[in-house]
Amino acid sequence: MLKGSLVLILRNLTQRKLRSSLTTLGVIIGIAAIVGMVSATQGISNSIGAQLEKLQGDRILITPGGRGGIFSTGTTGGLTEKDVEIIQSINGVSIAYGQLQTSALVVFGEEAQGLTIVGISPSDFERLDTLGLEAGRYLKDSDRYATVIGNSVAHEKFQKEIGLRKKLVIRDVEFQVVGIMNKAGGALMTTDATVYLPKDAMREVFNLPEDRVNSIVVGVKPDADINAVAERISEALRRSHRVTKNNEDFTVITPDYVKNIVGQITGLLSILLGGIAGISLIVGSIGITNIMFVTVTERTREIGVMKALGSTNRDILMLFVLESGIISLIGGVIGVFVGLGLGEGLIFLSRVAISGTTIADEGLSSLQAGIAIIPELIAGAIVLSFVVGIIAGFLPARKAANLNPIEALRYE
Repeated sequence: MLKGSLVLILRNLTQRKLRSSLTTLGVIIGIAAIVGMVSATQGISNSIGAQLEKLQGDRILITPGGRGGIFSTGTTGGLTEKDVEIIQSINGVSIAYGQLQTSALVVFGEEAQGLTIVGISPSDFERLDTLGLEAGRYLKDSDRYATVIGNSVAHEKFQKEIGLRKKLVIRDVEFQVVGIMNKAGGALMTTDATVYLPKDAMREVFNLPEDRVNSIVVGVKPDADINAVAERISEALRRSHRVTKNNEDFTVITPDYVKNIVGQITGLLSILLGGIAGISLIVGSIGITNIMFVTVTERTREIGVMKALGSTNRDILMLFVLESGIISLIGGVIGVFVGLGLGEGLIFLSRVAISGTTIADEGLSSLQAGIAIIPELIAGAIVLSFVVGIIAGFLPARKAANLNPIEALRYE
């Protein structure tokens, strides 16, 4: 019976190719939206997570300003060298140093570029760095007017490449290049467009306060729990700044915190595209229901013949439910392949959309992300499409099953 039903279903679908194709369109769009959304957002999330593990490692970053997710309107505050001393004394912390950061014109030869300037504690920076050097050496505590530059500063930002011992001019002060960082690339490529200076020299050149820092970099001991250390840092800074947990004027950033932020962003995308997918599936199921009602009407005489030959109401019901499910299943399979292409397209468009912007200059456009192919997602999407088809085809199938065989045979 099942084999005969499948033969009838395939014959009906091939005889009405255009109708069958249009019927599956809503299901194709819905399944494609689900697969494309999940595969793209999961791929981006995986890529950023992998780069965080590679570049952040066991580091914590403290920045001024409160947090509360991506819609945070937290209070702003400042960080000082006193905060650095407090953090250094916390159990589980191996290193802590304050960083300075600003943007300025950097002159090389006859050319000038606006770049990120970061003031560091040389020896602490070297101990925590996981990227490594392409050439030269790290800054030393004894260096004054020396600099280590990011990879794109050396090779891309200026028309002529900048090599070791070349001179860069920042605010009329010359700095000699002593090192070039390895290429970071990907979502964390801001390092590639950065010029590193000794902190004391940067304070002098930019006339910055002696005690203020723009951020604090913390190295965690190998045997310590990074999240537990982060919580101890938060408690210590709340006491020092005399603020509550709900009114923090600083943000403690761990790899898990960044992953959560990425999760919030991808979650919003999921809600948006999930809504589109849901609407498309509803429209698709309504389309299948309408077409199956039309099919039942067109095949009324055929149904009468089948009943006259001994087919039961259950047989007729199963035949049309199965036909509806297969129509939707075909749409689901096509939708999966369209969705995988859509996922790649979403990632590509995200790069194109930010090309030529400040974000792109900092390296986000070179995010080395690809879609995540998740077998459970693909299988689930295909099963979902089949279930949608079965539900959509139930009422038309019941109508077909309840037809009076004598009246069906008389139908013209």
